[in-house]
Amino acid sequence: MHSTPQPSSTTPAPPLAVVRLSLPWPPSGNRYWRSDRGATPHPSDEGKAYKARVKASHLGQRALKGDVVLSATLFPPTRQLSDLGNRLKVLEDALELVAYLNDNQVRRYRDVAFADGAHGKAARVELVLEGQEWATPAEVEAERVRRAEQARKRRATLARNRAAKKLRLLRVTPAVRRGGVA
Repeated sequence: MHSTPQPSSTTPAPPLAVVRLSLPWPPSGNRYWRSDRGATPHPSDEGKAYKARVKASHLGQRALKGDVVLSATLFPPTRQLSDLGNRLKVLEDALELVAYLNDNQVRRYRDVAFADGAHGKAARVELVLEGQEWATPAEVEAERVRRAEQARKRRATLARNRAAKKLRLLRVTPAVRRGGVA
């Protein structure tokens, strides 16, 4: 005996949330990141300017939460070969707190490529991000505060480690220990 499927009594999945963005051409990953004298890599001035430009051009954009699928078409400014992975990492970083909360939400790429024959025409990146739900403004603010606190702790740890290293480099002679002059 065959029965017809009955509608599920569970709540349906939230509708698919889609973000479509057109972004300026990103700097290469090699120019976006800086690592001064062995310090932790951080965005360069050019990188910070790009992030600010992306954020300013998409004010009011709702951020996705949960897993995200990224599709991108890149329209390069010249015929010069470019590393797709470097450009994507820069884009992912610049979209944090704009299109999603954290770039580790990007779980899959779909249709990511350079546009054929588009060199010299308005250099840009066309993105489509798909997720299951939107983050609330409170969730975006909480993530921003969490990151600021994390950065503050990282700076404090680095300063403490530098101070400890300086103390280890000081050589205390026996005369100094006795209270005399070295």
